Amino acid sequence: MTKLRLTDWASLAEIVGAVGVVISLIYVGVQVRANTDEIRATNRQQLIGRAHSATTSASRNPELAVAFAKLSEGKELTPAEIIQYGYFVRALVYDVQEAFLLMEEGRLDEAYWNTRAALFSTYVSQETARDIYDRDKEIGLLHERFVVWADGELNNR
Repeated sequence: MTKLRLTDWASLAEIVGAVGVVISLIYVGVQVRANTDEIRATNRQQLIGRAHSATTSASRNPELAVAFAKLSEGKELTPAEIIQYGYFVRALVYDVQEAFLLMEEGRLDEAYWNTRAALFSTYVSQETARDIYDRDKEIGLLHERFVVWADGELNNR
């Protein structure tokens, strides 16, 4: 049997070290992917929670229900109803804007984003809601990239 020299041992250690580095990189890649999936799930759950809270709150508010009914019947809102409805629409737009930015950053999956985009298009296609969106956009309350997307979405309707 041949005795290994120090350089042979060093080469063997280098190979073992390289294999260890490759295994470590694979492990880190798997962990990063799992972490990304967890972040997306957490962001989605937070958005769902906010949407649920807003929906529940709106369903328990008789004045807002009257405003929704008037809008669906094409009737004019009182100044107080416009303000109340405006806060509802503003909250919805901000929620969709947050979802947009999270999706853009890769922290929200596209399937959930599509539900938020559809919600935005549905609500803001209504004239009063569109006026509220346009006013917030004009005074600079909305993120530039979101406005570009939203305007494109609304113009395609």
